[in-house]
Amino acid sequence: VLTPWVLEFSSQYPAIELSIDLSDEKANLIEQGLDLSIRITGHLQPGDVVRKLADCPMVTFASPKYLSQHGIPQRPEDLEQHECLVYSNAPTRAQWVFQERHKKINVAVRGRMMANNGRLLAEAAAQDLGITRQPYFIAKPYLDNGTVRAVLGNYEVAPLGVYAVLPSNQYIPHRISVLIQFLAERLKVV
Repeated sequence: VLTPWVLEFSSQYPAIELSIDLSDEKANLIEQGLDLSIRITGHLQPGDVVRKLADCPMVTFASPKYLSQHGIPQRPEDLEQHECLVYSNAPTRAQWVFQERHKKINVAVRGRMMANNGRLLAEAAAQDLGITRQPYFIAKPYLDNGTVRAVLGNYEVAPLGVYAVLPSNQYIPHRISVLIQFLAERLKVV
């Protein structure tokens, strides 16, 4: 999702040099000498210096074939009987949290596939391997082309936040402030 915006930024601001490292791993900005990290998370660490750029809704989904063979979960607790495709970098990876009205529902999920990449898990769901829960921006192309169907839509899932994470709040270079503002404006329209 960020790729076209980073390329647009690079064209619009040719004097700003970019060195980009794409990873689902949490970066140590100071140790790695990075100016900025974009983190999508529901769990910030104490001491993180961040600017929230947007909310990132979550979607639980599976392929129509998987659902026809294994049944459509009607309640979050039904997931305990399903093959779940789990994001391994999540702090609570073995548990998915839903909300019904003001009541939290914690569900222990299991499955034979766990990965640190949401696109891989979405593709696995599209290929009938189970149910996954991913950010909307990952789910959208699969939902749009009909290879997956959203489930448990009556239950809320807390959105993740999209954050610009900085090494400190002492001094933020102008080039970083410009990039953060640029991305914040683009993320408002998603």
